[in-house]
Amino acid sequence: MFRILRRLRRDERGQAMVLGVVVMLVLAVTIMTSVGIGQGVYEKIKLQDAADAQAYSLAVKEARAYNFLAYTNRAMIVHYSAMLTLMSYVSHAVYLDRTIGVAAKYLQYIPGIGAVFTAVSTAIKAWKVTVETVSRLLIPVITALNIALWLAQEAMLTGTLFDLYTTKGHGDVIRKTDPRADVTEDMDSGQSFNNASVSSLFGNPSDINYSNAKNFLHVLDDGPFSSSPTMGVDPTGMLTRGKLVTGNKLSDPNMAKYRLLMGNLANGVRRPWTAEGQGPILIGRRWEFRLCVGIGELRIRKTADSQIKSFDENFENNRKDQLFASDDIRIEVRPTCFLFGWSDVFRLRFRAAADNRGGFHQEYGSNKTDDHHPWLGITPFITSDTSFVSPRQNHFGYPCNLIVLGKDMGAERSGNKPVYELENLKNNAFMEGNGDGKYNTAENNDEGIRESYLDMTWEYVGGKQDGYAADFRQRTGGMMAMAVGRAIYHRPNAWKEEPNFFNPLWTARLAPVQTHWDADHLKWLVPAWEDSEWLIQGINY
Repeated sequence: MFRILRRLRRDERGQAMVLGVVVMLVLAVTIMTSVGIGQGVYEKIKLQDAADAQAYSLAVKEARAYNFLAYTNRAMIVHYSAMLTLMSYVSHAVYLDRTIGVAAKYLQYIPGIGAVFTAVSTAIKAWKVTVETVSRLLIPVITALNIALWLAQEAMLTGTLFDLYTTKGHGDVIRKTDPRADVTEDMDSGQSFNNASVSSLFGNPSDINYSNAKNFLHVLDDGPFSSSPTMGVDPTGMLTRGKLVTGNKLSDPNMAKYRLLMGNLANGVRRPWTAEGQGPILIGRRWEFRLCVGIGELRIRKTADSQIKSFDENFENNRKDQLFASDDIRIEVRPTCFLFGWSDVFRLRFRAAADNRGGFHQEYGSNKTDDHHPWLGITPFITSDTSFVSPRQNHFGYPCNLIVLGKDMGAERSGNKPVYELENLKNNAFMEGNGDGKYNTAENNDEGIRESYLDMTWEYVGGKQDGYAADFRQRTGGMMAMAVGRAIYHRPNAWKEEPNFFNPLWTARLAPVQTHWDADHLKWLVPAWEDSEWLIQGINY
């Protein structure tokens, strides 16, 4: 008996088993910890990828919307130039008919060459009828087309709003990148906007993310201010711009900006023949003839002008905007060929105009005939009101969208199913109930700590008793990612150029979250925001 006991006491076999159990326990805990950390990193990367993809996708939609506005604005300018050219043809045709046409009418009786003048007279009259008919048909059509382009701009803005601020419009970008990602609650209203409709863009304040909405629309000249609590009843400014086609007054300063801008742009792209006239003597729109004799000099000048004009409200029963074209002849003399000034002998004007009273022709001084060319005036269009105040915060009027996503990582949140790997650990906690209860104090329990309980989930991430952490878990599910997408206006090698809606040079990119103007909400989402803001400002300023 004693021999057996002495042998067992000297026998060292089996020590490895005890060490192995301890090592395996440590290894198992290490592996489980590594798996949990790795899984958390993986889920965070997927969530951030989803936020980046959604922010960039929405920035692309913003850039496409602004490029569409630029293309349609340019199309309107081309249409105004075409209408001015039509009116120039009308004015020039009237000039030809009342000068060369009248002369040919009498010269056709000359024997031998009369047939030539007859043909000239007939051709001029046919040309006049042709341009009159074409202009009467095309000007209303082109005007209606410009109004259609404006309505298309408003439809593009509304559609982009729907894509930006409702989960119905987000598409499948988030779901395809990370199926477990959730769009967090609206940061302004505190309400979910998962079920928002297009109509809510104009009426229901609880379904709209006003932060992103204002950040997209504040670039528009008639858009809401960033400081406004809501977007108002006219978020895109459509009703304001619509006054241009509803008999507004020229004295309205909000409408004057549209007339001046579009009128100047349209006048600026006129071709020389339309703008000031050019061509050969007699049949051209601009030419000059001089004859010097012993007693003096004779000069005949033919000039032309075509432009968009805005008249005073009291002018001729309030004509307002006009497509105006004229061909003028002036005969002047002076007593010598080199000295003294010119004196008018004769002046004749041939004018044609289109306006909201039907337009008119003017021949032989003040004689006018009306109801030729109806035109509604400048059509509403989208323009920008960029700001260079605090450029780091407002980024030169560039619109941004802030995307905040959350993921249920097993935290205290109802509704969504948590990530399955962590859910298994939560429901089958390793070593649960194997302790002696020594450390199951009230303080530990309040912090979510239980003896002999290895919970790898994120149920109490941030601390069980911390109010901010509890709010964070409730709103995000325990994990959050955010990204900013920015639509920028950039002409190559001209970064300082102010953005506008007349050149399609908008593109998209991701932007640093720190530069986003919605600082109040970011300070709530990121407690260290103020410290980082102070640090960045301290370095850069």
